[in-house]
Amino acid sequence: MYLTRKFHIEGTDQLERLSRSSADLWNSICKWYWRTVDRQDHWLSKTAMRRWHCKSHNVLPSQTAQEVAEQFYEATRSWHDNDREGNPPKRCDKEYNVLRWTYQGVTLRDDGVLRLSTKRGDDSILIDWPVDEEPRTVEIGQTSGGFVVRAQYDREPVDRTTGDKVAGIDLGEKQLAAVFTGEDGFTINGGELRALRHYQNSLKAKLDAKIDRKEPGSNRWKKLVETKRKQLEHIDNKITDLLHKLSRKVVEMLLERRVSAVAIGDVRGIRDRMGYGKRMNQRLHQWAYGEFARMIAYKARLAGMTVERVDEAYTSQECPQCGHRKKPSGREYSCGECGFHGHRDVVGAANIQRKYVGSDDQTRLPGVMASPSGVRFHPHLSCSSRSGRKTFRQSV
Repeated sequence: MYLTRKFHIEGTDQLERLSRSSADLWNSICKWYWRTVDRQDHWLSKTAMRRWHCKSHNVLPSQTAQEVAEQFYEATRSWHDNDREGNPPKRCDKEYNVLRWTYQGVTLRDDGVLRLSTKRGDDSILIDWPVDEEPRTVEIGQTSGGFVVRAQYDREPVDRTTGDKVAGIDLGEKQLAAVFTGEDGFTINGGELRALRHYQNSLKAKLDAKIDRKEPGSNRWKKLVETKRKQLEHIDNKITDLLHKLSRKVVEMLLERRVSAVAIGDVRGIRDRMGYGKRMNQRLHQWAYGEFARMIAYKARLAGMTVERVDEAYTSQECPQCGHRKKPSGREYSCGECGFHGHRDVVGAANIQRKYVGSDDQTRLPGVMASPSGVRFHPHLSCSSRSGRKTFRQSV
């Protein structure tokens, strides 16, 4: 399976020159693509555009220039697939654009340094690479304080499982995840994520109000816009770090409980049927269930577990003892038919597990479910995916 490693590097004159040239190429492709559509009613193919604008580019290596065209046509294809709703890719005022190398232009040296190809006569770009595997693609984008590298590489799973248990995971907004392993359950508290989202929303509203009072294009307006971008980027990084740490904690706790297969409740499409009021709708729109589920899934697969998505319809309403359906109120589930009591989210996880296994009524849970243990975020949860190091080798 493929993993992505992200880390920051210091900017250099060479990277800035290449990134500016990439932005100029993007704008040139946009201009001539839409000019051809308007004047000749003809949609230029990607091959024709690459031959016209990317071949023998005077600054970017041929492969990197072709990847700029690939980015543009990816955006155009997405616009067409969405029935041409929203705004199509157009020329923009951005000063920098992403630089991308595929495996043909990437070489991993014996000393653990990545060598990225450049134009003939230019110095190669050398970057310290903290992984043994050679990446298939490398992207370098401009960010505040330098550049960020995103490299995708292949990593074979290592089977760390020691048992044959099946766990069900119910994703939620208040509890990010409720897990049931057949014998016990635990929950991952989402309070820290909600606090970050609340701060993000209030900060955005505060800065937007200040920006609206300034003359667009003025120096003060530009400074406020840049401040907003930097602060929101910082919060996004904290949210990503939090999700990585909590998802890694989930997988480690599953391994401790001898779990070898995981069933994750599929809640995709929940935003299509929202009507819970302004505040709740905002919270659901910012609910990071997709990203959190993806992180749990790939970390579990790396540990040798089998991961499946299971339809979670009515799983939080069905009694795991008698099968009676009741919409619960509050965090506790209480069945009026058989008297079963348990944590609502863990009940959902137990039903997801049973759906995956295909159990019959003979394996229903006893009348009272033990209270789940809870996991809260704290800054010292281990997470090797975060790297605050700034590493870069000078071109030679």
